Amino acid sequence: METTRKLIITGIGKSYGGDVHTAKIEGLGKIEGDIHCYEFQINGRGEVQGSLRAATASVNGMGNIRGDVRANKFNLEGKLTIDGNLTGEQLRMNGMVTVKGNCETETFEANGRMDIGMLNAGQIKLTLQGSSHINEIGGEEIQIRKQPGSILEKWLKSVPGPFGNKLNAGIIEGDNIYLEHTIADVVRGGDVKIGPGCTIGSVEYKQSLDVHGSSKIIKSAKR
Repeated sequence: METTRKLIITGIGKSYGGDVHTAKIEGLGKIEGDIHCYEFQINGRGEVQGSLRAATASVNGMGNIRGDVRANKFNLEGKLTIDGNLTGEQLRMNGMVTVKGNCETETFEANGRMDIGMLNAGQIKLTLQGSSHINEIGGEEIQIRKQPGSILEKWLKSVPGPFGNKLNAGIIEGDNIYLEHTIADVVRGGDVKIGPGCTIGSVEYKQSLDVHGSSKIIKSAKR
């Protein structure tokens, strides 16, 4: 991107989108329309009334993006809602993330509460800190774990909505799968390990299946 123009909102304000090098919201701000930039930041509370495309993006606080998001690297510390799809290469989330569309990336690491339509990534690591829901999960390496007793968990308990360190999913499919505290209709994989606290309707595996004694599998089959 050749432009050197910067879009900076400090305090309380709003601005129109467009092509810029840097877009930052420091405080409480709103960007009207699509924004295309090299670097995007929200430090506070911000809203984009359109789509976002950036090389790097970060939200420290609360963000709401009304369209699609494309960012090579995306870091979240707080709460983020995306009305469209989320695509990128490296996505790291710490807090609460809602993607009303689908999410597709190379690596996806999230710690907190998630609500996503479909998640597709090469490497997926989820640490559950609240009641999460993902319709479909697909990847090469999938790890879903529970991490209780953190400061983040205490904060999430104060947020309205269902709470409980569980992931509800329809289909989970990957090469190597490890699950904890997951409720799923179907799990398909090569090497599948079902850890504690899971309820799975059907497991289909190619190489191996290991099930923790506290988890419940309705049926399983080697394919």
